[in-house]
Amino acid sequence: MEKIKVLLADDHQIMLDGLKAILTRDRSVTVVGTANNGLEVLEFLKKEPVDVLLLDLQMPVMDGLETTMHVKKTYPEVKIIMLTTNDEGSIITSLFKVGATGYLLKNASKEYLMQGIKDAYEGKKVVSSHLTEKIIESLKEQPKTKEGNRPMITKREIEVLKLIAQEYTTQEIADQLFVSMNTVATHKRNLFVKMDVKNSVGMIKKAVDWGIV
Repeated sequence: MEKIKVLLADDHQIMLDGLKAILTRDRSVTVVGTANNGLEVLEFLKKEPVDVLLLDLQMPVMDGLETTMHVKKTYPEVKIIMLTTNDEGSIITSLFKVGATGYLLKNASKEYLMQGIKDAYEGKKVVSSHLTEKIIESLKEQPKTKEGNRPMITKREIEVLKLIAQEYTTQEIADQLFVSMNTVATHKRNLFVKMDVKNSVGMIKKAVDWGIV
């Protein structure tokens, strides 16, 4: 039987070392590499194939949500399991919307984690059982963000938002849309106000919740 190739991503080395020690005890899995942030994940995937990505949510440079979006766009065959301490329902549903296969908390047992990796590899959805209620509650709240209940976002603002989600810089967005950098900056400021967010990560998360990206 061919081993499941797993890539680990977490910004805490002690977490990476612990996960690697656990996974290498199982003969059906091989840890092909580790990464400390999303950019390192993308660089690794350029060089080596991966079956399952075990991904932390809160990382510097590029967090789990942004990383998931980029990985699924370029490497759709990679199964992504979030391994985190965050149990917020809206974040969980957002991650599944952009292509995550599983969502496990870091207090999961070794057995549960191993089974989750094997299930994800087979294409099954994986989620900690006690998070189900939070996901359901989050889905119930989503109608509040439908078109009639959210601020008006212009077609050009949506174009800017999608390019931000693809990690384009302000200069690159300006070049793509044939406008000035000041114009892009103005669109960004308007989006921050309209979407009631403080940074690009919050903007992308809300855009996913609203079905814009």
